[in-house]
Formats: sequence, structure tokens, C-alpha cells
Amino acid sequence: MEYVIAVYRSRNVTIQAYNYLLSKGITCALISTPRSANVGCGLSVKFSRDVLSNVRYTLERGETFVGFFLARVNYGGTTITRI
Repeated sequence: MEYVIAVYRSRNVTIQAYNYLLSKGITCALISTPRSANVGCGLSVKFSRDVLSNVRYTLERGETFVGFFLARVNYGGTTITRI
């Protein structure tokens, strides 16, 4: 399974990004940022890789934006890669 997380340094901006995606009808969730990402405020927005191109521009405009990370879940755990 793969998904994307948007990581910010501010919890407030993370919640604003989450609410924005919901208002646009995009399925997403607030999650704890995986430790392996080793950045951010501890809270991230999780969404499908399929919608990344649709939301990239808007989410990147957040003033405390760190980056997008691809999470790959497998039997050995979760691997996080910056994209």
C-alpha cells in the first residue's frame, strides 16, 4: 500500500490543509507524522497518491511547508521517501 503525506512545521497549517482538502471532496486524514520522516510538527495530512498532482500547488503554498513524502507499507514496516 502507498500513500502520500504532506508535512508542515505548524500544526495549525496542517489542520488548514486538511480542511481545505475535505472542502474539495478529497478523501484525506490527519495522522501522526512517521518518525522515519524525521521532520515537521508531528502531524501530517495523509491522502492518496492519485490526487497528488491535483493538490500539489495549493498545499505547497503553506508557509511552513516541509514537503511531500511517499509512504510504502510492507511487511517490514513503513518506508518514507521525500518526493
